[in-house]
Amino acid sequence: MKKLVIFDLDGTLTNTLKSIQKSANMALEAFGFAPYEVDRYRYFVGNGSAELIRQCLIHDGDEKLQHFDEVMGKYEEVFAKYCMYEVAPYGGITELIAALKEKGYLLAVNSNKPQAQTEDVISTVFGDNVFDAVVGQVDERPRKPAPDGVEFILSKLGVTCDEAIYLGDTSIDMQTGKSAGLFTVGALWGFRDREELEQNHADAVIASPMELLAYLSEGHVQERDAADGKRRNIRLIATDVDGTLVKDSSREVGDEVIRAIRKLTDRGIHVTIASGRQYGSIRRMFERADCNLMYIAENGAHIVKDGQTYGLTKMDRSYVEEIMTDLRSLYAKDCHVVASTSKGCFLESKDEDFIRLISESYRNDVTLTEDILGEDAEFVKLAIYHKGSIREIGESFLIPKWKEKVKTCMAGEEWVDFMDFSVDKGNALKILQEGLGILPEETMAFGDNENDIGLLRAAGESYAVGNALPVVKEAAKHVCAPYWEQGVCQVLETLYSE
Repeated sequence: MKKLVIFDLDGTLTNTLKSIQKSANMALEAFGFAPYEVDRYRYFVGNGSAELIRQCLIHDGDEKLQHFDEVMGKYEEVFAKYCMYEVAPYGGITELIAALKEKGYLLAVNSNKPQAQTEDVISTVFGDNVFDAVVGQVDERPRKPAPDGVEFILSKLGVTCDEAIYLGDTSIDMQTGKSAGLFTVGALWGFRDREELEQNHADAVIASPMELLAYLSEGHVQERDAADGKRRNIRLIATDVDGTLVKDSSREVGDEVIRAIRKLTDRGIHVTIASGRQYGSIRRMFERADCNLMYIAENGAHIVKDGQTYGLTKMDRSYVEEIMTDLRSLYAKDCHVVASTSKGCFLESKDEDFIRLISESYRNDVTLTEDILGEDAEFVKLAIYHKGSIREIGESFLIPKWKEKVKTCMAGEEWVDFMDFSVDKGNALKILQEGLGILPEETMAFGDNENDIGLLRAAGESYAVGNALPVVKEAAKHVCAPYWEQGVCQVLETLYSE
């Protein structure tokens, strides 16, 4: 039975990267070296301040470290002043600590930050007497990944290695925990990625702090609903929009959908909106939910997590130019083109009804232009629209001609989409699963059209709505009621009504 949780500090409990960046950049600039962007420091930290400065100087051209002593001295001077600069706990950490203390766990910190600064950060951010042991770097004790700090904590608190768990965000942390014989958990919200953590033999990898509680529960067992075999431990929901939640081209989603999303996120379930629409459009549709959603936009070409682009796949410019030649030839048949970028879209159309459809109904960020190809932009998707249906043109001409060169598909009855071959809602969902540390069997997905098939196949529990195409129903494990009967919300209610 586990009794103790040992935390790394930087990148696990607190985001201290800006304090490190500010102090190191001031020290570097004082001696004529160039500063670094904050993300570069993600890969410099973890081995103590001396290794940090060594890495900075080597990458700045001082490979023989001729200026090490003076820059190191300046860094220590500056860091003593700025060690708390913009330092804050990661989201969910204070809740995790409160939950652990309520359950009676001992808590400790093991850091390569100097002892004085470690104590200062812990006291300032979390207060006194929260942690039962705080161990930073001191001259008489080897720094991580040596197990000495962990062993000191175990001895002080009277706990064996089998009774402790180690949580950290870097390879150094995984090596530290392993060298001391502890169960190690990698934190994906910190400075490094899943690949590094797993390569250094993390026993588990989690995407949010509260997930640690699962690994402290006896058995860590995943239950199943005896009635119909559905997993109760669904942690990620991904749903299409048009034809799945609402009628195609709708401006808003209903209050039932918004309430369902709020209930899911309140239970700690991640929700992803997966659509052929642009990010701006779907973000506006769901902003009433007032929670941190993820978005798979442009059929998977644009992935947004925590409000930031998490993945972007651009089209080959030569294909864009060739496809546009074919699409422009269809203007005489009352077809219209949307050329999408990560920041909005371009329209060549002068049809006021179509422009209103895209700007007001879809609520895209629209730029009107005389020549799409004349714009200095990198396109992620081309789409052609015909009111009522474009299926005959799409299936007889556009899709057969381009399917060997780009990803092309019907996206509803009125649209044909063109993207890079690698683009797929399912591939995008896999990227989010990987980043969150969530398994396919912990994922549920909903869809209605061909461009949703990849999404459904990437989820252990998949549903086609009742109005879905037959090929989509074949790809899904289950079929629920159609969108006009709120089929998705009916299924989701089983997740939050227990």
